Amino acid sequence: MGRRAVVALVAATLLAGCGSREAKEPGDAGSKQSASAHPRPDPADLKPGNKPATPEALAAVTLEHVDIEPTKFDGGDLYFAQDEVGTVLLWGTEYSLDVKAGAVDDDLLSAWCHQGMAGCVEVKAEGGTATLAWDLATSDGTPGQVMVSYEHDGEERRAAYLGERITKDPRRLDLDVSVDDLVALVTDPRLGTKTTAEMTRAQVKGFPETGSNGAGEVALTAAAIAAGLHETEAYADIDSFEKTDAAGFGKGAFGVTGTRADGSTITAIHAPGLPAAKRKCPKALTCSKGDSDGYDGWAEGRAEMTRCYPAEGERRAFCAVVRHQAPAPFPGDDLDPVLAGLESALETLWPTVSAETAREGEALIG
Repeated sequence: MGRRAVVALVAATLLAGCGSREAKEPGDAGSKQSASAHPRPDPADLKPGNKPATPEALAAVTLEHVDIEPTKFDGGDLYFAQDEVGTVLLWGTEYSLDVKAGAVDDDLLSAWCHQGMAGCVEVKAEGGTATLAWDLATSDGTPGQVMVSYEHDGEERRAAYLGERITKDPRRLDLDVSVDDLVALVTDPRLGTKTTAEMTRAQVKGFPETGSNGAGEVALTAAAIAAGLHETEAYADIDSFEKTDAAGFGKGAFGVTGTRADGSTITAIHAPGLPAAKRKCPKALTCSKGDSDGYDGWAEGRAEMTRCYPAEGERRAFCAVVRHQAPAPFPGDDLDPVLAGLESALETLWPTVSAETAREGEALIG
C-alpha cells in the first residue's frame, strides 16, 4: 500500500457525537483539549467544483471535518499515484491521517474486506454509501487503523487514520478522529480530484510551499535516514549518528548507525542491490518470515529485520535492513517493543523522503 499502510471510508449515522465534542490528547484517554479552531462546513456549501484539486486544497477540506492541529504534511508523486491527489496530515509522535482521491481500486478494497481485516461494513451517509474497515491493535505495539472509502462519479475518495489503539469496532470508541468525522470527510463533494475554486485558494498553516504532487520529495540519503529514525518514538533517544559501512550489502547500499546512552546501537541500511545470501536468516539467529521477502531474527541482545520490496510504478525495487544490538540481553527477554521499533525503522528506508526531512538530517550525522 505504498510507503505506509494507509486507506479509509465513512458514514454520518454512526455512533459517537455529532456536532462539537471534546477531543482527547493523542494517546491520553483521560485528558481533554479544546476543539479545533477550524470551522465546520455549512452543509449548504458542500457542492462539487470543477477546479483541479491540489494537496493543500484536500488538506483544507480535511481540516473542516477533523479537530486536529497537524504539525507536518507529507505526500508527493512517489507516495500517491500519478492519477491521484492527496496529502498526509501528521501530528504527535505517530499520528497520521492520509487523505486522497483518484481512480477506483477494487482489488485493494477487496483486500481490506476479505483478507485479514478485523471488520468491514457498509455504512449509509447523507451523500451515499461508504465502506468502513479497520485493523485491531496487536500485542507487538501496532496500534491498528481505521479506513474509509467512498466511490462517486467514477473515482474513489479515501481516508486512513493511524495512531490511536483500535481495540474494537471504531464506531464504539471515543477517537480523536471519529468514524463520523471520516465519513463526513470522504462524502464531502469537495474532496475529489476536482474541487471548488474557494478550496484551491485556501492556505493551510504549515503547508509546504512546494505542496503540489511530486514537489518536496527528494532521494533518500544517510542524513535523511538519521532524521527519520530520530522522528520515531522508538528512537528519539538516540544520542549520535554516523554513516555506517554498507559495503557488504550490495551496490548502492548506504545507511547510518545510531548510538544510545546505554551503548546500544540501531543500524538502518537502504540496499537496492542486497545479495541473495543477505536476504536469508543468519544461522546465529532464530527467525520467522517477514510480511514480505525477508525475515525477522533475534538472539540475546540482538534483533534484526530485512525486507525486500518489488518495483512499483516509478519506484525501483529495493531492500531495507535494520538491526538492534544491545550490550546485554533484552530486559525480561521481551522482544515485542524491540521488534516494534525495528518495524518503525523500516519506514525510514523508502527511496524518497520529504526535502524537509533530508535537510533536518544534515545536522545529525557525525
